[in-house]
Parts: sequence; structure tokens; C-alpha cells
Amino acid sequence: MCVTMPSGIYIVPASGSPEKGSTVDPEMLSDLQNSCARDDVQLFLAHSERSSGQLRKKVLSLSYSGTVADSTVAWAEEYGFVDDNRFCTMFIASRTMGLAGLKMELARRGVPEAAVETALAPISETDNIQDLVRQVSKKYGHLENRETARRRALAWLSRRGFSGETIHRVLKEAL
Repeated sequence: MCVTMPSGIYIVPASGSPEKGSTVDPEMLSDLQNSCARDDVQLFLAHSERSSGQLRKKVLSLSYSGTVADSTVAWAEEYGFVDDNRFCTMFIASRTMGLAGLKMELARRGVPEAAVETALAPISETDNIQDLVRQVSKKYGHLENRETARRRALAWLSRRGFSGETIHRVLKEAL
């Protein structure tokens, strides 16, 4: 088991460290750092689905080099611990957002643009209009002042990245 200290020092068990006075093979050191990085990120990957960008950022935050971060991400992708397409699918299914909002949030989470475009291609904002109408009616339909309800619903839908056309249709049907 390897432990990475905040100072960037890698602590390894005695069995994995070089003998005292011997020269350190750079390739062995690189392998050791890659192994430590993989050990360090396993808990991070165990909690929830992550994008490759989030994993790379995490490895860099643990004071590893960019080379180690890249090889750790490649390792995680190879073994299926990280899959940007799977991450996009799960993220999209769990959010009530418009296409622009989804694109922005996925980019913020470090998902490559190609994976975002692939995930958003089959989606249309008009597919879930009735769900949005129900949500807006439930959330703002009880307000007596129709103008206040309309203004709040418009702001709520705008913050989630829905297009002006979608917002207009939802407000027309819901309120």
C-alpha cells in the first residue's frame, strides 16, 4: 500500500523501497508512482461515477506529475473504472436541464466535448415538455400572483439551460 503525503512524498512499504545506497532506476520510480497513484484514487472512484477529467484533476491535486495523472486515467479507462460515455448517460438521466445547461455542466466536470456531443445527440428538449409542465405547475402553480409565478418559473427554467422556445411553451401550458 502506498500513501501520498501532502508534500508530494510517496511512502511505500519496506518491501517495495530500494536498498540503502543503491541507485534508483527511473523506470522503477515511475512504476512505483503509478502504482501509488492508482492506490490513492481507488477510494475516489468507489464513491460515485466520475469523468476522466475529474479523475485527472484528483490525481494532480495529490501532487503527482501530469505524466502519472495521464497514465492513471488511461489505466482507469482501460479497466472500465472511468467511462465518459457512461458518466454522461448517468448525469443526463439524473438532471432536469436543457441542452445548453447539460453541455455546460458536463464540460465543467471535465468530460471531453466528443463524449458530450455523442450523449446529447439523441436528446431533444421537446421530448420532456410534459414533465416540465408538471414540475412547473407543481412548483409555481399554487402562487396566487400569476406574474410572480411566471417570473419565478422563467428564472428556474433559464438557470437550467432550457431554450427560449421551450420556456415559452412550458409557461404557456403550465401557467
